[in-house]
Amino acid sequence: MPQLPRSPGQPARAEPGGENLIDGLSELDAPPESLRQQVVSGIGWKLATQLILQATRTGTGILLAHLLAPRDYGLAAMALLLSGIPAIFTDLSLGSALIQRRTITEDDRSTAFWTTIALGAFFAALGVLVSPLVSSLFSTPAVAPLFAVASANFLISATSSTQVALLTRELRFRSLQLREIAGLLVGAATAIVIAFAGGGAWAIVGQALASEGIALILVWRFSDWRPSATFSAQSLRVLGSFGGPVALARIFGYLNLNADNFLIGKFLGAVPLGIYALAYNVMFAPLARIAVPIQQVLFPAFSRLRGDPARFGAAWLRGSRLLAAVSVPAFAGLFAVAPDFVTVVLGQRWHRAVPVLELLCVAGAAQSLQSMNWTVLQAAGRAGALLRFMIFSGVVTVGAFGAGVHWGIVGVAAGFAIARTLVLPVFTVIACRAADTTVLAFARSVHRVVELSLGMAAVVYGLRLALDSGGVDSGARLAILVFAGAALYLGGLRWLEPGLVTEARAFLPGGARPASTQ
Repeated sequence: MPQLPRSPGQPARAEPGGENLIDGLSELDAPPESLRQQVVSGIGWKLATQLILQATRTGTGILLAHLLAPRDYGLAAMALLLSGIPAIFTDLSLGSALIQRRTITEDDRSTAFWTTIALGAFFAALGVLVSPLVSSLFSTPAVAPLFAVASANFLISATSSTQVALLTRELRFRSLQLREIAGLLVGAATAIVIAFAGGGAWAIVGQALASEGIALILVWRFSDWRPSATFSAQSLRVLGSFGGPVALARIFGYLNLNADNFLIGKFLGAVPLGIYALAYNVMFAPLARIAVPIQQVLFPAFSRLRGDPARFGAAWLRGSRLLAAVSVPAFAGLFAVAPDFVTVVLGQRWHRAVPVLELLCVAGAAQSLQSMNWTVLQAAGRAGALLRFMIFSGVVTVGAFGAGVHWGIVGVAAGFAIARTLVLPVFTVIACRAADTTVLAFARSVHRVVELSLGMAAVVYGLRLALDSGGVDSGARLAILVFAGAALYLGGLRWLEPGLVTEARAFLPGGARPASTQ
């Protein structure tokens, strides 16, 4: 793979030493508010609002787990599963292209908007027409109306896609976070009302529609830009040259994330899919709620740094380490307390989710070490390399799911864990090349976090066995284990990686800027 161009006088490869992540993101051409300040503000808003978002999601999820049956979750998962494919084509990653390009014109913005709207309307209508086929695919007639109604989200999300991309490009994350919070609260209220009324799977579909609807209204309120009656074939070609390969990569990424649901729904039925889907949502929550928001902030920032290989690579290493420091211990800790977590939080009727959750935590830990790779490849303009990797990853992952389905949902979860672990070194090598750094530098940046996380999980697991044999109630046991795990990990991190703790604090509201380590 070709390397990034080297700037005169810059070192050939980035190493984990030197300036910290925040200092490394100083703007190259000094706008009124520096890129460093915008990134710190953006991540600060993301992390602060995650407290509200995670509390709301967790509370809603727990309540729905008690109001809905596994079959309800399975039906909703079937209805929402295939809806993700048209969503990829609706956007064609034109929003990513708008963010990634250094300069854009009014033709670019309006062309992206009208293209996305047209595709959204087309797929919304198509979803209604093919809904009977979707229900036949799963041999479940109840899926047809759910899928038809859920198809409205294609047009709703298309109408907000360009506005979201422009706000992201401008690093206006406060507006984006307020939009997300409002959408989540309205969606949660909608789901709870429908569930209490006995709506079953409609509660989850209604939640998705209500969230997107409120988010659409607010993004137009926060954005100053309005589309003009302009369409440029040239702009579409330019944006599509980047967006096309990224969209194809997203398709294979979608297969990576959803082939398990499809196989379970097709061959095992709605109830096993409901159990697996709930366990997956619990596993994926730390990654989605922590990694994805930070990726959204760092993507436009990385895009501005791609002309400076040394700083670009150093920023990626530190971003990867920061995400690993939060995500890896979350998965490791959840693995250690999974039996008590399921019993206390979700309820005894979900006990079959325990081994699934444990295996998905292994997959999540491996995935968290790859979280920034997609971002760095997009920011570096390596859409082709991203697409090639996603094809490889899709083949490995879908193959693992196909082999595992013979052993039920536990076999599928095991296949997921194996696949994510196998593709990790390959994706790491590709990302290191794009960032003009080395695999050894990456390993040095994250090894302490991984070691501390594994050590914490081992101690917590042993403590759980001891408390269990001592007859401690599961609720009290879970509280003790969570407190002990957090204290062990944070204490070890403060002792062995004090610089990382200081750097992480800088992103919290009121956090101080870390001193440079040069």
